[in-house]
Amino acid sequence: MKNFIKSLLITTIMVGSIFAQYTKGNTVIAWSKYKFKAISEVDDGTGKDRSESIKAYHKGRNAKANQLLSSLFLTHYWTGSVRDVHIINEFKNMEDATDYSGNASDLNKKAWPNDEKRKAALTANGKYFQSFHEDLYIFENNVNLEKKKKKSKENPNTVVAVTTSYWKPLSKVEGGSADERDKMMKKYFKKVTMKNDKILSQRWVTHLWTGALSNGYYPITLITEFASMEDADDLETEPKIFDKAFKTDDEKKAYGKYWAPASHEDIGLFWNQAYTNKLK
Repeated sequence: MKNFIKSLLITTIMVGSIFAQYTKGNTVIAWSKYKFKAISEVDDGTGKDRSESIKAYHKGRNAKANQLLSSLFLTHYWTGSVRDVHIINEFKNMEDATDYSGNASDLNKKAWPNDEKRKAALTANGKYFQSFHEDLYIFENNVNLEKKKKKSKENPNTVVAVTTSYWKPLSKVEGGSADERDKMMKKYFKKVTMKNDKILSQRWVTHLWTGALSNGYYPITLITEFASMEDADDLETEPKIFDKAFKTDDEKKAYGKYWAPASHEDIGLFWNQAYTNKLK
């Protein structure tokens, strides 16, 4: 039995190592879920006060959180419960993600050195949340395929769509190679995504420590930010840009052959409370 347990542990560590490595220079995305209380359940709670309290909380912490590279604060639009809150944080590596998560108290002291001001800020924010926390995903963010949001004085709320599609196993791609696939993805990013003004930002994230790898099909998740639902619903702009970038049928096939057919999954559609976000 001891040998079996030892063997199982070694196998688990080896498998974890294979699927938990990420490319040097890429970043880590940690996605967690929380839940609002109904405003009617909060003493002296109002929608305005909730927004102001949450803004003050994140503004204070973001200014002092050196490990936190960027963040999104997503609330209900067409996905899940009206009480759901999804926070997506980006870090340089897993060490920074772990340190940020495990040292919340120290960060709060940096954000509000005064004990009374710190207590007031934490209480004002915390009273609107249930005692609930769920870690949903740990992703690798492919920075070479990331479209960053431009900073501006006006920072209205935005719409974030999260979708997953799948690469075929290379063994099932006729004439395919990892090098060509990489070139096709970079071409699409440079000549389509970056030229699509409807897309404010996009994170191109892949499997790190969460999710499933099944039969060699590799999940590619896009976290895409739009100014409005109208822009998110736009099905004309990107195909037109694609046609200009990939002019011939052969060019289109060279890109499309790497994607599994009919594999698109809608993960969620959210409001992004942009006033809480940390931008790069």
